[in-house]
Amino acid sequence: MDLPLRSRLARQTARLVARGLKVTPRFRGETLPGRIALRVDPDFLTHAREMSLSQVPTILVTGTNGKTTTTAFARSLLGPAVVSNRGSNLPWGIASVLAQRPREAAYAVFEVDEAYVPAVATSLQPSVLVWLNMSRDQLDRSLEVRRLAARVGESSSSVATLVANASDPLIVANATQFRQCVWVKGPVEWQGDAQACPRCTGELVHAETWSCSSCGLSEPVAAYEVDEAGQLWQEGVVLGHVHPGLPGKFNLLNALMACVGVALVQHEPVQMVASRLRRSSGVEGRFTTWWLTGCEGTPALVTYLAKNPAGWHANLSMIDTEASELVLGLNARIADGRDTSWIFDVEFERLVRTPVIVTGERATDLALRLEVAGFEVVAVEPAQTLAIRLAAKRASTNGHSRIVYLGNYTAFQSLIASRTELGAVVALTGEAVS
Repeated sequence: MDLPLRSRLARQTARLVARGLKVTPRFRGETLPGRIALRVDPDFLTHAREMSLSQVPTILVTGTNGKTTTTAFARSLLGPAVVSNRGSNLPWGIASVLAQRPREAAYAVFEVDEAYVPAVATSLQPSVLVWLNMSRDQLDRSLEVRRLAARVGESSSSVATLVANASDPLIVANATQFRQCVWVKGPVEWQGDAQACPRCTGELVHAETWSCSSCGLSEPVAAYEVDEAGQLWQEGVVLGHVHPGLPGKFNLLNALMACVGVALVQHEPVQMVASRLRRSSGVEGRFTTWWLTGCEGTPALVTYLAKNPAGWHANLSMIDTEASELVLGLNARIADGRDTSWIFDVEFERLVRTPVIVTGERATDLALRLEVAGFEVVAVEPAQTLAIRLAAKRASTNGHSRIVYLGNYTAFQSLIASRTELGAVVALTGEAVS
């Protein structure tokens, strides 16, 4: 089947723009080809799917937290013959990928922003939608979380099978219309957005499972479950283990959901897919260890990303401040959300009280929050590279060998973009990190 003339023009224009971007590496415009393709042909995703993805099993991954990591897990499991995006999860990011798609791809996996799931699913008609979680995020520019969950539920007629988190009431309440659903469960990290029933607003009771005492909405029985030890369970029987190669209990669930999605499109037992999952040690700079060759003492730098209260909660649970200098970064750009009041919902109090350096464009906001939590803020340095250099000096003086950095989205991206200035060399190689 040939693309319509308008779609062929859109693809050719996008490819020309992509070639131009390769010779101007300082210009970050990964999604520009897709923006142009969709401007030339608003139905480009649909036409691209009809042309080259109609026989290709496709997985979409969505949720508030963990999309990029889960997509990377799925990508590594599907092997080299997969077409995928890497972080650019809006329609124009996906269009940029499809404009360049090699014809020999056997599978496709795309992460998708929650608000765009219905539109992308209608265009791509995925075999599987993996729905990770829902929590409040950037409320100054995005939909309220319950409305956003309902928006994802609107994709039901375009999705063959839903793989969903049974522990999330917002997902369960909006999954009733999907034709087939495979429920998955893992260690629960955050329940801050699941205190009231999303169906009737009654109180939710949380025990080993959750339920609403008013309307009867309750946690469905999971087909697959992973426990904190990484054991994979089905109907009370241990099938094997999940080894994501990344820290954090939440990555056990991310990895299992990726495995279930891949097992569905490859028609394999989940435990067989999970047995292959031992490759990842970092994704786009997340969970990555670097040697700072350009800093005093050449300390190790461990980088974590978190974008909202649920994400910070999960990452704080695995930060080890022993023999480490701690640097926390906060920006408030459009991609982060302009309102920083959400940091008062982050339970910094669960961390061991240790001296901390704060950085980023809203470092003073973060310093106030940490002082309220009882931390000693030893420096407020908006420039992140200077903050890391200061941490390196403190590490050398205090006999520490490591710096731990946790920042929100654009703060984290800015630090990773500045790695050359710091002489950062990857110590534990991660997929897509260079």
